[in-house]
Amino acid sequence: MKECDFLVVGGGPSGMTFATAVGKKAKVVVVEEHEAIGEPVQCTGLVTPRVVEMAGARDTVLNRLRGGYFNFPGDQVVEVRGRSIKAVVVDRAAFDRTCAERAMDAGAEVAPGERFTDARIGANATAHCWDSRGSFNYTTKLIVGADGYKSNVAKTAGLGGPKDFVRGVQMDIEHREEEQDMLSVYLGKKVAPGFFAWKIPCGEMTRVGLCASLSYDAPMTYLGPLLKRLGLQNKERIRVISGMIPIGSLAQTYAERILVIGDAAGQTKPLSGGGLYTGMVAAGCAARTALGCLEEDDFSAEALSSYQEGWKAELGRELDRGLMIRKAYTKLSDRKLEEVGRILSREDVREVLAEGDIDSPAELAPKVLKTAPGLLRLAPSFLRALFSRSPPGNQI
Repeated sequence: MKECDFLVVGGGPSGMTFATAVGKKAKVVVVEEHEAIGEPVQCTGLVTPRVVEMAGARDTVLNRLRGGYFNFPGDQVVEVRGRSIKAVVVDRAAFDRTCAERAMDAGAEVAPGERFTDARIGANATAHCWDSRGSFNYTTKLIVGADGYKSNVAKTAGLGGPKDFVRGVQMDIEHREEEQDMLSVYLGKKVAPGFFAWKIPCGEMTRVGLCASLSYDAPMTYLGPLLKRLGLQNKERIRVISGMIPIGSLAQTYAERILVIGDAAGQTKPLSGGGLYTGMVAAGCAARTALGCLEEDDFSAEALSSYQEGWKAELGRELDRGLMIRKAYTKLSDRKLEEVGRILSREDVREVLAEGDIDSPAELAPKVLKTAPGLLRLAPSFLRALFSRSPPGNQI
């Protein structure tokens, strides 16, 4: 039997951000089922400079991007170029290791190769785990689930799962793009139905991938034609990764002696699928709640509910709005997407788009619609209603 104040399940950036925030004031253990932190990689590694600063991970940056080319059906290409760096590409495995080092420097214990299975909640929480030597238990005041979209912690608490998923595949290829500060995005049901495809320059390597809604064929079905379209089908392949991205947060992200954060809580951005920024912000909210509960020695569901209030205050508006915009996007035919591309290609609209922040993509929508109200003709009635008022954060 091992004891700690907080047991974090999952050694990704969300879990490590929580551990870093509480490590100097509580005994915290992070269990990670994989033997190596950061492996396997299941992410494009595209984040804002803000996220790199939050993690203290400047050394993990592979490339810096100023904008992108958005390829719509009908060969319409919209160029959006910012005046400053809009995004960076990080070595995701190195990024995760940096997050783990910060957590350990703060006093957290990191235990790779330990898998959480379930827990019994009583006067404390008894977490059942196993490693290569067999099964064992942790006694803890609070379990924090940062264990991804398949979260065993969320299942243990009866919190359910995300509303939807998209499936993704990504390939790193030995190929150097001529233009290193611009990514490319490809839209359309023939390319990446229900989501989008991407090509990201990373120096001597290029990252190509896509996601598709569950109702369509597996992503690999669309990757071959995309590589051929890009003239990359015969290039040397370094690695291939695949995975799932949750879309739509859990209705409740807390229970007695349990909190869930990041992908485990469905806190990814519905428009881009990105989850590092949102997960790390939510982890900060969870840390504040956990330390408050530790001080009061109260880990009831009622006491822990302040976590959900906190993360929804910071992220709820963006995630709620993004989910509704995604619903509108998935209903657009390629013909309507082609029309969207023509509207967005206007110089005044591109100037608005260039101001965007990929950590808050949905916040840009009202400005775009004000500049190009013709877009409303292509959206269903609920999208019109969305921008007639500020969406409440509790409707995610």
